[in-house]
Amino acid sequence: MYSTKHVIKSNYTQPSPDTISMIPNHEQQVITAVTKALQVFRMKGFTFKIMNRTQPVKKNTSYIEGHTSLQTKTITIDIYTARLRKPKKISAILAVLAHEVAHHQKPPYRQQHKGRLITRMHYPEFYKQVTKNIKALKKHRLTRHYYS
Repeated sequence: MYSTKHVIKSNYTQPSPDTISMIPNHEQQVITAVTKALQVFRMKGFTFKIMNRTQPVKKNTSYIEGHTSLQTKTITIDIYTARLRKPKKISAILAVLAHEVAHHQKPPYRQQHKGRLITRMHYPEFYKQVTKNIKALKKHRLTRHYYS
């Protein structure tokens, strides 16, 4: 289902911010940005995949922008818009990445609710962590130029 797989390694050398705009391929730009963002979050050993949709999403249909696996440390993000399949802005992709990384920083937990056992995946502390992640990306020297 997913054709492109990229392993993020800690010894990966980063191109300078001046040469980022000279990288011709959108996928290569995204891989560089995600690598920098994972360095900002200090998340090692993660595998980044690009979501490969076979068809555009239809009107009035919900869709997934990204997902993560807590066991295999895999993060998959759709780097193209859902309907028109145009490249997304790097800042929008990094916002999705901040959300997916927050799942690893504040993992889901089970809770008793109305006599049933439920799993809390998105809860207030989780969204506070997403906000902290986005602020960290905007402040850090490696990723701040994606937000200007």
